[in-house]
Amino acid sequence: MSLGRAAAGATGLALWLLPAALLAHKDDYLGDTFVFVTLEARELELEYWLDAQDEPRGLRHTTGIEYGITNHLMADVSARWLQRAGGPFAFSQGFVELRYRFGEEGRHLIDPAASLEYEVRRDPEGRRRRLLEPRLVLSRDFAGWNITTNFFYSIVLDEPGRSSLEAAAGIRSPAFGRWSTGLEFRREVALENETLVIPQIWYRISPEAYVKAGGGKNFAGEKGNFVRIAFEVEF
Repeated sequence: MSLGRAAAGATGLALWLLPAALLAHKDDYLGDTFVFVTLEARELELEYWLDAQDEPRGLRHTTGIEYGITNHLMADVSARWLQRAGGPFAFSQGFVELRYRFGEEGRHLIDPAASLEYEVRRDPEGRRRRLLEPRLVLSRDFAGWNITTNFFYSIVLDEPGRSSLEAAAGIRSPAFGRWSTGLEFRREVALENETLVIPQIWYRISPEAYVKAGGGKNFAGEKGNFVRIAFEVEF
């Protein structure tokens, strides 16, 4: 099955599941659009993501650790490796992020949070780029649904002239049983021209562990597709 067909199948599955949903989950979206909620103090979350992509064709592996410093401040460290079809692993991206939420959920009409991320990225030609990304998160839960918007300014430290304002948004259904669904939109222009649409589903294995899966399509630039599955567990 081609990646394009797999992404289309994930889209159809998410749209089919959407009307039956009942309750919301609080986790970040599959494409890294953030929600308001952070980890509690001394909570630890381990993550592993696997992407199958076609531009360039191969597998991308992501490992990450999130830690709650306080009840409102958390840190995230993660790294990605690209394994081209038939080839070895090669470092692709590395991130260090701090995120702070203002107050408690539901205290305001819109729940605000902010983050600052430092990223090192290596492109397919082997060039390394360094980025600094301040982000504003505006999120709201209502009747079990979640709507989130992220506005972030990607500062390209090596080429400041390429820095740009970017944005992402997501909507997530309430959960029905262990399942929930969502749809995510991302627009990035600083280093890559991407307009991504990412339908996705979540499955809660236990109160501390869950799986997220979905497919994304880029309607700009190289127009690459990908399929992603993520495993996350809290301690």
